[in-house]
Amino acid sequence: MDLATVFQVYSYGLPARPDDIKRLCQIYPDIPAGYFEMVKEMTNLVLLWNRHGELRLWGPEQVVVMDQAYGVSAAIPGAMPYGDNGGGELLVHGVGPAGLATYLVDTGSLFLDEDAPLVAPDLQQLLHTAQGAELIFKSDQISEKDIGPPRFEEGQYR
Repeated sequence: MDLATVFQVYSYGLPARPDDIKRLCQIYPDIPAGYFEMVKEMTNLVLLWNRHGELRLWGPEQVVVMDQAYGVSAAIPGAMPYGDNGGGELLVHGVGPAGLATYLVDTGSLFLDEDAPLVAPDLQQLLHTAQGAELIFKSDQISEKDIGPPRFEEGQYR
């Protein structure tokens, strides 16, 4: 998985299991380009952007759990939530004003409309070029001395 140099891996988990990937394909009709590339290497990836945090990209198991918790695909048929910024906003891949793409959706307003900004066409574009990163990463910059090497976390979704 290639990341734009402005991203830094903060933490990550084990690669996705083939059965979890298969289940995801059965549930969601449109999975963003770059998603499988990522989860075959690692899941539950947390990224910083120019030392601003955070973007949490979920593994297949967590996608299903978080979708059920927030009711994203029930409110937006065919949409797949696959990450969040820790600030009450989700990355949702679905059909919105700009067509099939990834949008930033507030958890209190589950609509792909003019209030949901287009982040990037897909995860691959976001990770390779940082397109839309300024929309996602809203926290204060983290001091370089407070950032260590990436942490490996098995997490609760295994």
